[in-house]
Amino acid sequence: MDDRTNARIRTWLCSIREQLQVFKKSLSLHVVVNPLGKSIDLSRVLAFVLVSGSLCATSSAISGDFYFRGGAAHECFDDTVFMDTYCPSGTPAALYGCGTGGDGFPYRSKGSFDRFQSIEIGLGLSTLSNLRVEFLLDYQTSAVFNGNTNFLATGSQQSVVAELSTFATSFVGYLDFPNLSLPGPRNAMPYIGAGFGYSRNRIGTTTMTFPVTTTTVPGASETSLTWLVSVGVTMELSTRTKLDLGVRFMDRSRLRTGLGEGVVTWRNFARGPLPLDLGRTEAKLRGLSLRLSLLYSL
Repeated sequence: MDDRTNARIRTWLCSIREQLQVFKKSLSLHVVVNPLGKSIDLSRVLAFVLVSGSLCATSSAISGDFYFRGGAAHECFDDTVFMDTYCPSGTPAALYGCGTGGDGFPYRSKGSFDRFQSIEIGLGLSTLSNLRVEFLLDYQTSAVFNGNTNFLATGSQQSVVAELSTFATSFVGYLDFPNLSLPGPRNAMPYIGAGFGYSRNRIGTTTMTFPVTTTTVPGASETSLTWLVSVGVTMELSTRTKLDLGVRFMDRSRLRTGLGEGVVTWRNFARGPLPLDLGRTEAKLRGLSLRLSLLYSL
């Protein structure tokens, strides 16, 4: 490489280091509280946008090719467990409360989301000889949670149903391995990738069905920092188009139900509806996805 290219590389790496320092400092900032009392971590969102935009912009200091990604994924989440954020809470009331269920675990709901499809679009840049950086958006269509609580005194019927949707933005780096390309006309080249981003997870009303009563829990949205890792291969379809087949693990962080507005109803109408002022419950949201995308060089 000539002196000019070396200077560009040094400038790009220094910019990355500076922006990562900004991002690291932002993680220690407190959340902003709006007039309605809802927490919004604006500092982290702004830091993510700043870092992602700056890295994409400064990457252009190194000659490379921009490309567009468009594709779909089939996603499967791990088993999901909902528990109170603070089980001793009395006002608002904890949904499960403190104690041990019939399975030997704390009171909770455990189940799984249906496998579902997602769509993704992204803008990337190939830098150096085997490094790619990419800004990615993906939206997951609705998935239904089916599970059961583990209360001791309610009988065998303790089903829990809720619906999820999630939208994520990610900044991802990929390392290609051209020396490991498989022989053949498609030039299948393996890669690994890792990234971070933000995911907005929305859960609708949770319905808990017991032998005599039905409890409804309000839904809510939660925006959290996420991370991902991926492996896969790209195959040349034409001079400007590649097929990307990969597997990705993504930790979408927290999923939370809403505050207040719950209600217990008796299906035999023995009593009128009982309003509930409920505290939040939360669960971790992680899963694997099989991804199929087209990369088109611009």
